[in-house]
Amino acid sequence: MKKDTVYTIYWFFALAPFITALPLFFLMPENAAARYYALAMLEREGTRFEVFLIPAVWLLADVVLHMVYRFLERPYALLPLRLAIPRIATAAIFCAFAITAELLFYQAAMMVF
Repeated sequence: MKKDTVYTIYWFFALAPFITALPLFFLMPENAAARYYALAMLEREGTRFEVFLIPAVWLLADVVLHMVYRFLERPYALLPLRLAIPRIATAAIFCAFAITAELLFYQAAMMVF
């Protein structure tokens, strides 16, 4: 596969959680419940800007993995599938985890007791 195609897909998955965080940011109240105890007692209140912390951490992990993959891919002009598939799969899994965590944060912020 061409490196440019693989990199485009990789960075799409790496930046997709920010795209999903934007509408959640505008739908959330200004103060959001950030953490609950086991019996649904509020432990800490946060702001709605914390919804961007989740994709930022996953983006940092994607950048670190990108550097590792670039080191492994250096000798290849075209990427073999044994390198392209794990790169794309890793980014897709990170994207799914980040979006799931954002939605759980949104759900917790919208709970009214």
